[in-house]
Amino acid sequence: MHTDSLPLLQLLRLCSPALPIGSYAYSQGLETACEGNHVQDKDSLHDWILGVAQNNFGYLDIPIFARLHNAHYIKDCSAIQYWNQYLLACRETNELYLEDVQMGQALIRLLIDLDIEEASAWSNENCSLYTAFSLACTTWKIEKTTAAHAILWAWCENQVSIGIKLIPLGQTHGQQVLSKLINNIQPIVLTGLSLSDDEIGATCQGLVMASMQHEDQYSRLFRS
Repeated sequence: MHTDSLPLLQLLRLCSPALPIGSYAYSQGLETACEGNHVQDKDSLHDWILGVAQNNFGYLDIPIFARLHNAHYIKDCSAIQYWNQYLLACRETNELYLEDVQMGQALIRLLIDLDIEEASAWSNENCSLYTAFSLACTTWKIEKTTAAHAILWAWCENQVSIGIKLIPLGQTHGQQVLSKLINNIQPIVLTGLSLSDDEIGATCQGLVMASMQHEDQYSRLFRS
């Protein structure tokens, strides 16, 4: 195998739905949005996902992932701790916070089992998913911008998969939604990577309200 292909294959591995960190179990408020008929067809599904991607990922997850990647690359432990705590503090609901911590801890356990020694430092700490993800990326020499595109793509794909189950939609409709979303991924990532520290901060009230309501929704398919 050509060594140049290894980082790409490791990135595909990290973003695979088969990665055992439980991403399939969370809807991030989309289940409540479908229950309340705010999302009820492929067009409204596209608009919901795009809105969260632009306002949440573009202004919070992507820029902080980039800083975590930089900090892991130079092994700046204080910066890693700072941005990990910053990202967790920005999770506005108990559901969103626990999702991030639970997925982060699951990835840390996997990285420990894959003999990444640095991961063991997080075994007893609350670790954001993107703290663990950035550690894996720097260990496996996955370039930051490429990884950021993959993060957003994997999240969009998972959200479409959730919408297919909940609305419900056919698989072809799901692919049509992804075809529209894919054109927006690069601009969102480039925006996130260009932000200064003072510009970081999500404004996604619909997501927050839906997540709050999902915490005590009577009937749920997805984890709260």
